[in-house]
Amino acid sequence: MPAPLRLLRFFLLAALVVAVVVPSPAAAGERTVIRTDKMLAAEARILRDINRIRMRNGRKPLRLDRRTGQVARARSRDMAARRYFAHVEPDGDNAKRILARRRIRASEVTENIGHTVGLSLRQGTRRMANWWYHSPPHRKQMLARDINYVGIGIARRGGRFTYTAIFTRSRDKTSPRTVIDKTTWRPGPAGARVTIDWHGIDPRLATGTAGVKRYEVQRSTPLEGWSRVQGDPKSSKRSVRTYGTGVQRFRVRTIDKAGNVGPWAYTRVAVTSPLRPWF
Repeated sequence: MPAPLRLLRFFLLAALVVAVVVPSPAAAGERTVIRTDKMLAAEARILRDINRIRMRNGRKPLRLDRRTGQVARARSRDMAARRYFAHVEPDGDNAKRILARRRIRASEVTENIGHTVGLSLRQGTRRMANWWYHSPPHRKQMLARDINYVGIGIARRGGRFTYTAIFTRSRDKTSPRTVIDKTTWRPGPAGARVTIDWHGIDPRLATGTAGVKRYEVQRSTPLEGWSRVQGDPKSSKRSVRTYGTGVQRFRVRTIDKAGNVGPWAYTRVAVTSPLRPWF
């Protein structure tokens, strides 16, 4: 494309962005809407778009943080309700102070905001991350290497939508998970031995992944219910002796180095003959 046309295209894009992000007076009787299924889907779409842009630029994807997302929605709601568009609220509050007040710890906090007029939720959502990317200050915050979580919130007032993305660097608060690889058994002279093999996964963050620390294993019996199975907490294999027949039930969970506890992963095996013949 010739240079003059490229320049014209750039200015047209810039004009479009300015046109849709400038707030306009609200009509009388309008109310602020902050959470609907469509808005939740739109927030998820923005997260996917942000991570797609990050990965395209050699950055690792961000994880969505639920509590930071609540703050982002509060920021969008406040801007929509009080009819302003700024990183600092009229009373001097900002995203960093709100996070601290709610005891959401973060060593880095930055914020991108956007405001659309005359576009549907779907239209604005499809464009928002791209608009941020074409704005140098917003692009710098969205592509930062030292962040690992993001909270996204949208609010609507009349025909206007307000978007907020709060980027943070926080300790790992993503729960690990456990994958059961196999559960086997074999008879023995003193009862059957059930062996469980598994591996723990601590989802990788853009930075600051804690890593797996230990595992907990429990066994269910009719008399005692769930009880702990002794063994090396760092080992991803456990052997248990049983003297009965029937279905043997076990569960395993992973704990990471930040103290996040993952959900239980369940497994079972049917023991048909616990004793190995002597002859």
